[in-house]
Amino acid sequence: MRGHIRKRGSTYSIVVDIGRDENGKRKQKWYSGFKTKKEAEKALADIIAKIEKGEYFEPANMTLSQFLDEWLDVYCRPKLAPKTYKSYSEIVRLYFKPILGHIELTKLNPAVIQRYYNMLKEEKQLSDTTINYHHRLLRNALKHAVKWQYISKNPCDAVDAPKKRKVEMKVWSREDIKKAEKIFSNTPIFIHVMLAIYTGMRLGEICALRWEDINFKDGTCVVRRTVQRVNKELIIKEPKTESSIRVVALPQNIIELLKLEKKKQAETRMLFGSKYDTNYDGFISVWEDGRFKEPDYVSKKFHKILATTPELPMIRFHDLRHTHATLMLASGVQMKVISERLGHSQIGITMDLYSHVSIDLQKEAIKKLETLLQ
Repeated sequence: MRGHIRKRGSTYSIVVDIGRDENGKRKQKWYSGFKTKKEAEKALADIIAKIEKGEYFEPANMTLSQFLDEWLDVYCRPKLAPKTYKSYSEIVRLYFKPILGHIELTKLNPAVIQRYYNMLKEEKQLSDTTINYHHRLLRNALKHAVKWQYISKNPCDAVDAPKKRKVEMKVWSREDIKKAEKIFSNTPIFIHVMLAIYTGMRLGEICALRWEDINFKDGTCVVRRTVQRVNKELIIKEPKTESSIRVVALPQNIIELLKLEKKKQAETRMLFGSKYDTNYDGFISVWEDGRFKEPDYVSKKFHKILATTPELPMIRFHDLRHTHATLMLASGVQMKVISERLGHSQIGITMDLYSHVSIDLQKEAIKKLETLLQ
């Protein structure tokens, strides 16, 4: 038997037999931190396959390149969203392996990593935000090298990486929203725009909605999946965190809009008959003939319409989510409620994103207090 799985507290670990030492004593390797048994089983199968193919390396002579291959297969592939995994793999393939990959894992030190970041800035002319992304990715990978007892400490902890520059958050005002409702009303993405403004859902979550997720009686919507295209493949899956799976209360205008959309879909389905595409049967984000309206199309169409509409400020589709949160705050809704509505894993994320709004609201409150006391 090559290995087995053990539950330790709330997580699972895998124990793998990797051979025997010079005294004939069996050698075992532990990998910890898997949230589910299914993840641990997948990782165990990947490691056993490596051993059987002769691709498993001992920490003593393992290079960073060899470790990153193992980290991507054992940890990243079963746990990450396909788009995130693709992003990680590309950074590893294009940057880490060609430049740092030959270095033995145990000999990778802070000075080497610092010179790597300096080179990215000076020679590759990458932005501070991109270099910060490299740092977080490498630090996360080496955190698992420590967990798996390949190295005793993480060299990235002693490296100064450039700070990530925050993307400027732009939001629409109440007046902008009223204009947008008229401008987008006769476009193929009207329902997407309205759902984003009035629910704060992510675009991938909106496009992945099915009619079964809408409760017209209670006026609620269950967010239980997301959709994205990776390597020309459309992938519909559960959101990456448990908190992203949530129930969202719908305002009456959105309920009426959804009822109208459902009726329209039933009519067009009858009209197209056998030519109706049933591959995405039950999804809300579809064309008249049943074909799927993808997030990329919605995002591009949104920008195209705004580019020809000077009366509306140019924003990203994702900024509609920020617009929703900002208006909720301005209406006096508690931060905790907004955090749950947006599906953030921690309230701290919401507070960090909208701290500027909270300060503005505090200033307004102080002015009211001053007026009252005077």
